[in-house]
Amino acid sequence: MKTKWVTLVMASSALAFSGAAFAGDAAAGEKKAEACMECHDPAEDFAGVSADEIAGKIKGVVAGQTKHKKKLTLSDADVADVAAYFAAADGK
Repeated sequence: MKTKWVTLVMASSALAFSGAAFAGDAAAGEKKAEACMECHDPAEDFAGVSADEIAGKIKGVVAGQTKHKKKLTLSDADVADVAAYFAAADGK
């Protein structure tokens, strides 16, 4: 029984940290990304970058680990939506 519990916890953790648990909504992200568009062009700045990579970069800014011109306060769902929007702008 203990082995099954450990396996379940590990699988849940992998899913949570893979980004799959927070698949974003690109349509919702478009509205949430309006402030980002003052400086970023999704087709140029995020070309070839996956939604998971973009989300990781945004989370770094939100956490204060990455320097950025603006202070971002976004929920995990907002981050996933904005990342999905930027990634979709490049057709990814």
